Amino acid sequence: MCGIFAYQWNKQALPILQRGLERLEYRGYDSAWVCVMDAQGSTKLIKSVGKVSELESKISKQTKGKEEELNAFTRGIAHTRWATHGVASEVNTHPHHDAGNHFYVIHNGIIENHAKLKKQLREKWYTFYSQTDSEVVPALLAEHWTGDLLETVEKVLPLLHGAYALVIMTTHAPNEIVALKRWSPLILWTAPDGFYCSSDMQALAGYATQTVTLSDGELVYIKNNDYIIKAEWKIIKKDLEKLDIKAMDESRGEYETFMRKEIDEQPAIIRRAFMGRVNFDEKAIHADATKYLKDKEIQKVVFVGCGTSYNAGQMGALWMQNIAGIDASAKIASEYMHQRIPTDPKTLHVFLSQSWETADSIEVLKHIKDKGGLTFGIVNVVGSTIATMTDCGFFLRAGYEIGVASTKAFTAQMINILMLTLFLWKKWSLSYDRYTNILHAMKTVPSLMEQIIAQEDAIANVAKEMSRFNNMFFLGRKYEYVVADEGSLKLKELSYIHSESYPAGELKHGPLALIEESFPCVLIAPHDGLFEQNMSSMAEIQSRKWKVLVVSNRETEWADRMITIPSAHPAVMPFLTTMVVQLLSYHVAKELGRDIDKPRNLAKSVTVK
Repeated sequence: MCGIFAYQWNKQALPILQRGLERLEYRGYDSAWVCVMDAQGSTKLIKSVGKVSELESKISKQTKGKEEELNAFTRGIAHTRWATHGVASEVNTHPHHDAGNHFYVIHNGIIENHAKLKKQLREKWYTFYSQTDSEVVPALLAEHWTGDLLETVEKVLPLLHGAYALVIMTTHAPNEIVALKRWSPLILWTAPDGFYCSSDMQALAGYATQTVTLSDGELVYIKNNDYIIKAEWKIIKKDLEKLDIKAMDESRGEYETFMRKEIDEQPAIIRRAFMGRVNFDEKAIHADATKYLKDKEIQKVVFVGCGTSYNAGQMGALWMQNIAGIDASAKIASEYMHQRIPTDPKTLHVFLSQSWETADSIEVLKHIKDKGGLTFGIVNVVGSTIATMTDCGFFLRAGYEIGVASTKAFTAQMINILMLTLFLWKKWSLSYDRYTNILHAMKTVPSLMEQIIAQEDAIANVAKEMSRFNNMFFLGRKYEYVVADEGSLKLKELSYIHSESYPAGELKHGPLALIEESFPCVLIAPHDGLFEQNMSSMAEIQSRKWKVLVVSNRETEWADRMITIPSAHPAVMPFLTTMVVQLLSYHVAKELGRDIDKPRNLAKSVTVK
């Protein structure tokens, strides 16, 4: 979602902030802004609706011939906004400031009591210029100004309700910056040339060398070339952590898009997930997380996620039920928080997040932790909120995923869920032969996925034909129904084509009413115990002149189009069919000329509820 970036010390701030914004683009946004300040409190503020390139064009025009003057501006804050309160416009774009233009604030999250605060300030004759919740923060800072920035911020903080990350500058104290967080990511980086602050580690590759991840309720106060961290109004010490810049410095290389690169990375990521966790020779699964669960009596597993992560949770629930024999379900986090959430100590809640800071999932996690429930995290980033709050978990080891529509994080979630499933199955001493068969099948997944990649030209040819349609169905049964869900979501995200997914057996219960020649169907039907039932569904479709693309490891002469995949154990077949629907959606979007890495209206990290 929104992205925060700030810099202070002795280098020209503008180019640093511009590069930070470029590296925040993948999160999704609709406007961008940059504000720099010199040691006397003079400011330059430039806003733009649209891409960072449009902002950069404005900066270039407004600063042409002023390079010497810009050298004095050695501190600044920048922001990419994803509209929540107020339309995407320059007036609603951050930073927001008070009426006197003394306080400048960038903000991620939502000030939940902003309406009440605005009403109180209006009664004191304050006039708001924007539709945003964020503008109340600089207005409150001006209202409560004590002559000391840190003191004023600490005075205002108790008035703010909700989840937020804030970075604050003032013309009253131009050598000072205050940054703070509550249920929204914020990280401080230190380097020989200054201090950096951002909502995303990826933004800082190539600059900083050490990092401090702020915990909720913590505040960092930077003055000149020093800083302090406070929690509950007391100064605390936090260790600096070495930053792996090489791991963060993602580039497309020879690929047209990040997403295409990330699809290709999936076999290697799955092999990496096995390292130190699966010993195929000894047929054993072991990790720190599994040691923690070893003595826990687990009778039920609940997967919690949103979007693609929810789909991974659906797959996990089916694996837990069908492989481990454990009662399991998947919950959409934004809905689960409105339900009565049980906290039985024998229930394991597994939290999935491909962006690692999903606000809806964190809200559920907070509730379960408060009740003493057992929690497990499957996330991608060490030090993220879900990683630090859960009792134990697996890191995906997927590397940064730049494409907004998730690919490699989804399959990395699935392989980690399957490892957890097999561990719990082995723990309860169920059929050892079945356990070893699935373990062996899991080992073959990366090489089988590479065979799918080798078929890309054939998939692209099918995608070219499918791009002519405005509607599409994805159908499947059991594990493949989850893949149908994910395939339909990917097609919507990337191509903007209307798409729906259904269990293949549900056609006659309503969806058949939609059938017409211009509404094709993707039927995911591997040759398993459900193949004949899937062929019956295909006959049902074709009798109504519906076009059917079949994805299967068995040829069928009745399909209108066919994508043939390798054979595999039914439990791991979803890894192969998932790769097919990823490539299919990718090439449909490419044929239509879509912005594949940054689909419209979408954000990589959803940090508001």
